[in-house]
Amino acid sequence: MYPIATELKVGNNQLDSYLPVRNKNNDISWQFVTGLALSYALKRKIEAYEPDQFRDDCKAHMQELLDEPKFWPVLERMYFSNQDIFRVSPLFLLFHAQYSGEKISAGSTADKRLGTLFANLMGDFSLNYPIQDRLNFIEQQMLNKLNEKVKLLGRGPFAEEQSYLPYMVECFQDDLAFLAEHPQYLLQELTNTLRLYAFSWCAQLALNVDNWQDGEPKSKSLFFILDSEKASSEREKVKRYGYKLFASQSEKLFPILSALEVLQWGKGQKKRPLWQIYQDTLNRSDSYSQVLDALNSYLQEFILVRGLPRRESATNIENAFEQLLSVSVEQFQGKKNDRATVNRNYVNELENQICNDFIQVRGRAGKVLVLNQDRLLLLTNLTVGKNDKLRLHELLRGFEKRGFYLDNQSAQTLVAFYERMGNVERMSDSGDAVYVRKTV
Repeated sequence: MYPIATELKVGNNQLDSYLPVRNKNNDISWQFVTGLALSYALKRKIEAYEPDQFRDDCKAHMQELLDEPKFWPVLERMYFSNQDIFRVSPLFLLFHAQYSGEKISAGSTADKRLGTLFANLMGDFSLNYPIQDRLNFIEQQMLNKLNEKVKLLGRGPFAEEQSYLPYMVECFQDDLAFLAEHPQYLLQELTNTLRLYAFSWCAQLALNVDNWQDGEPKSKSLFFILDSEKASSEREKVKRYGYKLFASQSEKLFPILSALEVLQWGKGQKKRPLWQIYQDTLNRSDSYSQVLDALNSYLQEFILVRGLPRRESATNIENAFEQLLSVSVEQFQGKKNDRATVNRNYVNELENQICNDFIQVRGRAGKVLVLNQDRLLLLTNLTVGKNDKLRLHELLRGFEKRGFYLDNQSAQTLVAFYERMGNVERMSDSGDAVYVRKTV
């Protein structure tokens, strides 16, 4: 297949893939997103089944089974009055994202974009169904009633996009598999895990988006401090590779990803990352000159339409890609430029809707990236995963693979935190001999 779109048209900047936010209307219901992600993981769905109807069906079912039918009001207070049924089993979370036919019947477009992001992280991966809960007799009967309404999901939005960050796919699938082995922990932490990955995906995408020449991306340094630490300007890694780096890189997301849309094959075809399209182009020697001519023609028209300074035609594919991304970013520069406002809105929406929980203002240090204790414990448990324990340096490498980097000072603070939690073993005073256990 021809490595890029057969016809390159200069038009409005559009973004349809990879980034789950747009420049406005990004209100996210994490309850809905959680139900949707679980549905995609289980490859199961619930269609048009209201919780009130489920309650009535449980009432009729339980009154047949109970020796004392008048006991139902007690069960109703226990499980339904305060919606405690949703704390019984992860499967009840499927109520939060229901389907009408094959279409999701609720949720905003922002919710569905996030759902697509997680679906593409899952790919063909799926959790075993049903999840093996430890339920009492009454809860199992209610779950049996729910299972009567659970159906196979069907196609779903899986693999609409080739993953931009394959290393994160591996981590996400491992972490879901670990959570599924601990159903109550899955129930408790699935939303927080999704929020963790939504942030890390967007941050790592921003750090990798202009490294398309390097082939398949790798985790990039992005340094955090713990919320119990002071932010000091002397923390060189935190200062150079922390919030400021993320903020500057995130300004490139919409310009570069909208340029990427121009190169995609078209409707019905899987979206490809920029690094993959570049590799595909280099590997097709039979169409090299045609692609170069097409890119040069598009670039000259783009520069004219956008009123940008003229430049020489590219002499090779690498130079053409460099020029494409250069003019794509350049069109958004200038404070009085309407496009600059649109791009700024993208950056603000990303920060406010996805990243806000990870950013704090710390006095003279300004904005820094922060991990609080709850996220540290979650990240620790996910990284240790199916292991009994990990050496500290192995644990930190696992954090980094998921996009979370700590400098030496934060690592020392982290060990002290683990010691207070009681989940650390010291074989000696050497850092290599410190083992960390999960708390699940």
